[in-house]
Amino acid sequence: MLRDAPVEVRLATLVGAAGGLLFVVEGLIRLQADGDAAWVKFPLIVLVLELLVVGGLLARLRPARLTGAVVYALVALIQLLAVLNEGPVWVRVLSGLLSAGHVFGLVLLNTRPARLHFGAPR
Repeated sequence: MLRDAPVEVRLATLVGAAGGLLFVVEGLIRLQADGDAAWVKFPLIVLVLELLVVGGLLARLRPARLTGAVVYALVALIQLLAVLNEGPVWVRVLSGLLSAGHVFGLVLLNTRPARLHFGAPR
């Protein structure tokens, strides 16, 4: 599946899987600190969306590239809102790193090798 994929697609799938998992870990840490389960609900929804995108990228579905780009852009904007919000510094730094990672994944999905891998015309 991923063996014949270009490096850009491999990195984009890694960004989706790792970014979603880190967001859930952040929510779990905040759950332990505050005791509010709402810190985990939204990250789990984001994780499911990102894993669906990663699954589509691994299955080499043609619309997965565009769908992944949209999901990565939305998650990057959500993470930027967390950076601009009040909260612990570690959450703001982690959200900034996750936002930058998702923008990087968005850029990777729009490169020529990724477009050719998903069947764009030459």
